[in-house]
Amino acid sequence: MKTSRTTRLLPLLAPCFRGRAPLVLLAACAIACIGLCGHGCGSDSDTRTVGAVVEAPDQQVGDFSLTESVQGTKKWTLWAQWAAIYNEKAQVRARNVRIDFFEESGKKFSELKADSGIIYQRTNDMEAMGDVVVRTEEGITLETQSLKWLNASQKILSDDFVKITRARDVVLTGVGLVSDASLNEFEIKSQVQAFVVDEEGKLIPKD
Repeated sequence: MKTSRTTRLLPLLAPCFRGRAPLVLLAACAIACIGLCGHGCGSDSDTRTVGAVVEAPDQQVGDFSLTESVQGTKKWTLWAQWAAIYNEKAQVRARNVRIDFFEESGKKFSELKADSGIIYQRTNDMEAMGDVVVRTEEGITLETQSLKWLNASQKILSDDFVKITRARDVVLTGVGLVSDASLNEFEIKSQVQAFVVDEEGKLIPKD
């Protein structure tokens, strides 16, 4: 576990002179500025770094885990290979994320995996990004590139393209999603298409 503080990058350039300067020195400054512009003024990235603020996490943790429980009943557990904790923002940014969701009885009913995620600790809402896959114990699979978990309503939201496979032979695709964590009740917002999977694994549009 490592602890570090916020680092601020000072502006790279300050006024060369105060008051009136000799012409020779002014000319030297002008030549220097032209040289700097020739090397860096054409680069957007260099411009953005001037005066930028780099915020370091308060803690960095390997093998991170977090569990949400309500009145002693476990709702979900998150694991991450690595996490950065930002106390002021009350955020956790994690990599290689997995989340298990549980029924009231304690039985696991779905699992989420993603390349990275953000946990908002004040609400326990979450965002998952990068090759997001949700699989339920009933055999339903959701694939997308990003989604949000709203903890208060226990809903999954996505604005991205989504693909839902049911019973391994029915596939629904579209853009935008609202669903419960079990994927039993969901709505695809737009561009909805339905397919069946043939014996060779090809998608055939469903009438």
